[in-house]
Amino acid sequence: MKKIILLLVLFIPFFAFSDTYEDVAGASQMVADEFSGFWDFFFEDIPSIITDLFKFLMETALEVKLFMMIHFVKASWAIAKEMIESLQIMSTIAANVNLLPQDVRQALVDMRLFEGFNLIVQAYVTRFVMNQF
Repeated sequence: MKKIILLLVLFIPFFAFSDTYEDVAGASQMVADEFSGFWDFFFEDIPSIITDLFKFLMETALEVKLFMMIHFVKASWAIAKEMIESLQIMSTIAANVNLLPQDVRQALVDMRLFEGFNLIVQAYVTRFVMNQF
């Protein structure tokens, strides 16, 4: 396999074409080509490099912002969860439900009103904590 590749490289001609500069016209063409190269560098390459740099910076800033938001949400959820556990909402509701008459208490339990109230209070506590970040 190595010999085949070597033979292909040796026997297939690879041409390199370049400009030839002759006499005064060739010299002036060479100078014009150099100025054209400088012009392309300053007015095409540098602006495209700056554009690519700003794209990279914006993408990186967005990634950092999303990373920070995810971690802030995780931290605020942990704080809200701790607050909900320390408030003991359901135990307070259960203690006050015992003061109601039996039929009213049973109707409210069947409607799952206390669980709904518990969820609403938890949602408000979570929203309050997450708005602080």
